[in-house]
Amino acid sequence: MHIIGVDISKKTLDYHCYGHCITPAPVSNNVKGYRQFQKWIKLKVSREKSEVLIVMEYTGIYTYNIERFLEQQGWKYVKRPALDIKRSTGMQRGKNDKADARMISKYGWMNKEILKPMKPVSDKLVELQQLMTYRDKLVANKASHQARLKELEEQMGTKFNGKISQSARYIMDVLTVEIKELQEAIEECLATDESLQTNYDLLISIRGIGFVTAVALLIATENFTRFDNHRKFACYCGVAPFTHTSGTSIRGKTRVSHLANKKIKSLLTLAAFTAIRYDADLKNKFEQKRKEGKPLMNVINIIRAKLIERIFTVINRQTPYILKAAA
Repeated sequence: MHIIGVDISKKTLDYHCYGHCITPAPVSNNVKGYRQFQKWIKLKVSREKSEVLIVMEYTGIYTYNIERFLEQQGWKYVKRPALDIKRSTGMQRGKNDKADARMISKYGWMNKEILKPMKPVSDKLVELQQLMTYRDKLVANKASHQARLKELEEQMGTKFNGKISQSARYIMDVLTVEIKELQEAIEECLATDESLQTNYDLLISIRGIGFVTAVALLIATENFTRFDNHRKFACYCGVAPFTHTSGTSIRGKTRVSHLANKKIKSLLTLAAFTAIRYDADLKNKFEQKRKEGKPLMNVINIIRAKLIERIFTVINRQTPYILKAAA
């Protein structure tokens, strides 16, 4: 197996095949560059596509076009988190794109037995992600205007300029309308994909999981194709606890890792508080753990883990969650 590491930036691709002495000149991050890259693979590495694995970092939209090109041409590729690659290679001095390409190829060679080829996410999922990202920005902008307006009104009182107040309120009204229209566009996007719509309906059948959390889960899990089970996802979003011990002298507390998708974790926290209010089973569990003296956030983490388990259960079974009747 030949392992090629590719460092992707906005305008260029730097690449290196593990075991080769020379790192080729970079190519542009467009179709012309992709064809040059493919020509180099066939001439210098191998013409057998089954013998080549291309390893890249997650770099957001910059990998969108090359992923689709590789898929169309039949090349195998895999994307890995940048932090995972960086920490696997030991101490590094200095940094440039060519060195990063060599580092990625070395990482791929060291982990070639466990790396599994990927496929691009569907166009509908990409569209859903774009809509949701833009919605999040508008919500943040609206919250910023609200906070600023409230602060000025409290501090300035009658001296606060009316024109500024009028303008800020107008902007917030416009943002409210835009957010509502974006939500409708997201719902339309879901409706045009049967798999996305089905999984969305299953998610919102769980108490505590609403529109925003359900869509965020669909995006983060790539419509539940990225994670094999709920334990891996709990680790990904910083809910799974880990021990911190060494020998006989170090006995640290068991705690969650800060290496996590903080957005999903915060949404699950809000979902946990909502579920405690409206789900009798989770409310009883919450009260029981609190009576045992467990800290509030420890108990909330237990509720988050329970929600994740329910999420993957309804998806795997393809049946909605049925709330237990109160005793």
